[in-house]
Amino acid sequence: MAEFEKNNLDTANTGAANETKHRFGWLILSVILLALAAILMYVRRALLWFAPFYSKNVYPAWQNLLGRFAGIFPFSLSEALLYSIPVILILDIIIIAISKKRRIFGLFKRVILLASVLAFLYAANCGVNYYNINFTVAEKIPIVQADEELLIDFCEYTAKEINKSSIHAATAPAISDDTASSNISTFSYGYFDGDGFLNQEAYYPTGDALATVAIDAMKNLGETYPSLAGFYPRPKPIFNSRIFSNMGVTGIYSPFMIEANYNREMTPYNIPFTACHELSHLKGYMDEGEANFIGWLACINSYHHAFNRSAHMMAWVFAGNELSRVNPDEFSRIRKTLPKDAIRELEDNNAFWDKYETKASEVQTQINDAYLIYNGLEAGVRSYDQVTTLMLSWYAANIR
Repeated sequence: MAEFEKNNLDTANTGAANETKHRFGWLILSVILLALAAILMYVRRALLWFAPFYSKNVYPAWQNLLGRFAGIFPFSLSEALLYSIPVILILDIIIIAISKKRRIFGLFKRVILLASVLAFLYAANCGVNYYNINFTVAEKIPIVQADEELLIDFCEYTAKEINKSSIHAATAPAISDDTASSNISTFSYGYFDGDGFLNQEAYYPTGDALATVAIDAMKNLGETYPSLAGFYPRPKPIFNSRIFSNMGVTGIYSPFMIEANYNREMTPYNIPFTACHELSHLKGYMDEGEANFIGWLACINSYHHAFNRSAHMMAWVFAGNELSRVNPDEFSRIRKTLPKDAIRELEDNNAFWDKYETKASEVQTQINDAYLIYNGLEAGVRSYDQVTTLMLSWYAANIR
């Protein structure tokens, strides 16, 4: 009888222990994930060697796991989660409110666990990479001391390339967005309308065609720069891009699903460049100026003429804006050499973003500036413009 009672006691103790573990398992997991996130965010600053090592040897495993999983879905999984999580939480609150058993603590557990998972994914797939070695250092790309003469030369080169792309667009047969079928459209005069302006929607690829060419462009660039080699998921448009437009955002890299997302509403010439820009973040390069540079390199080396034009149009925006600050007369002179279809595209772009110069976009810019500075990019949002120096360096070494 004594032994029987002892066994019962042991069984009861084991059951109680298992119940305790089950009851507090969410808390243990949450603490572990938050601790790991905090450690990663601390070590990235404390140890100079850690972020480059992590970005090269650990982060790719996450990219291949989450990136390939998210790539299965034709839509932005990050956007879907952004909308579904609040809906689920609201439904949870409603169920709790009308239920006889008010399990508010269960909702609290789920919120804490979700927050800890997101915090860890951010640190693992984005936070550490902000302290990765620079792309120009990793690939030994020399940086020149830019001067006004070099800037003028580059702007003239860019204007000539835009003119070449206009000539090609005027003579090439217009094809559909479906590159697989390559159906020839009815535009007998290429991609131009009857008034001599580029049909932007027909010329620049979208959807699956855009994704295919962007991936090919990045993989092609990876043959020259090994740190960019490897797998790329498809860049995806944001379904509700109006949110991005209102905030003045062209694209975003989601560390939670390792996706490259872009604003599908903006002026078409922005999109190929933006897709490649966001894909560059998936290789561990978070500096915005370098991401612009990588996106530009991918587009100018692409086999797709619309990607080439996208790169040169964006180069004109960045370098042209710089030239207009240092030498307005030279800027005006070179701008007059641009074809009228390119001028129309630039005007369309200005008109588009002018519509969304709202308080929301100003606040978003301030938040992004603070966010970038917190993550070690001292120039903040000005880091985007640093692509001009990198383009000039490439131009000096390869063209001039």
